[in-house]
Amino acid sequence: MLAVKLEDFFDSKSLDKLAELYEIITKERLTVKDTDIKYRVINHWDEKGLIRFARKAEEGHRKFSLVDFIWIKVVNELRSFGVKLSDIQKIAKDIYEPLPMKELMDNLAENIDTLKDYEANDKQEFIDFIKSGEYKSAEFPQIDINYLQIAIVEAITTREPISLLIFKNGDWFPFIKSKESYYPADLLYKKDFYSHISVSITEIMFRYLLEDYFKLYLDEMHIFNKHEAKLLEYIVEENFKKVFVLFKSKKHEPIEITKGEDAKEKIMRIIRAREYREFILVDKENNEFRVKESKAEQEAKS
Repeated sequence: MLAVKLEDFFDSKSLDKLAELYEIITKERLTVKDTDIKYRVINHWDEKGLIRFARKAEEGHRKFSLVDFIWIKVVNELRSFGVKLSDIQKIAKDIYEPLPMKELMDNLAENIDTLKDYEANDKQEFIDFIKSGEYKSAEFPQIDINYLQIAIVEAITTREPISLLIFKNGDWFPFIKSKESYYPADLLYKKDFYSHISVSITEIMFRYLLEDYFKLYLDEMHIFNKHEAKLLEYIVEENFKKVFVLFKSKKHEPIEITKGEDAKEKIMRIIRAREYREFILVDKENNEFRVKESKAEQEAKS
């Protein structure tokens, strides 16, 4: 059992985004080669229950979804830290658990104000459905929606740190930094004072987003605005001399990033954290390309 009830952490906006991205993130487009992990290792993990897939396939023909890929990378990191197979099995069992729809609806009913951010066309109808209590006797469709999928969607849409914390005795819980106030005091104490391993789903997600095999997912998910996407295209193709970064906070001095192995990582980190006020890229022909923070972000600050 999870040490924390994840259904208490996800509001209507999270569920709405999951519904929007579900088919995209579960579409099987990736191969064993894309994971950069040997087939026999993945097959062994599958047999041990560390990873779970809907169907089998012959070696070399197996396909993975974005969710599969991220979890394989999480398992690989856990194994690199020496986490025992039995402990990873426990985490997999918990995080692949289907979302308890009735409990989620109970949480929305108790926090009805969160529905003001709900963006679906049937917003008022859904609010009335929750307020009436009719959901308590409703039959919900059997859709394979689990905690892992929603954690990945949260990482994609918020760009906030979402991590798995694993302790020496095998206990674990997911930690969502932006919702730290939701956690009971004993778990926060454990996070702050007990030795543990932290594996970031968000960092893994963004580490691989710009690889060629993720292009179709990236095009469909619209994680970056069109200007950020164009900037990243310059960076990936190494069609630049340098990039100047002006930050939102006056505490951060402007920096210059030159072409090199870590340029992509530095720029991705700044975009992911939404720390920039403006990027100024100088290409090989000395042309300038500028990316400014979105109007929505500017208005949010004012």
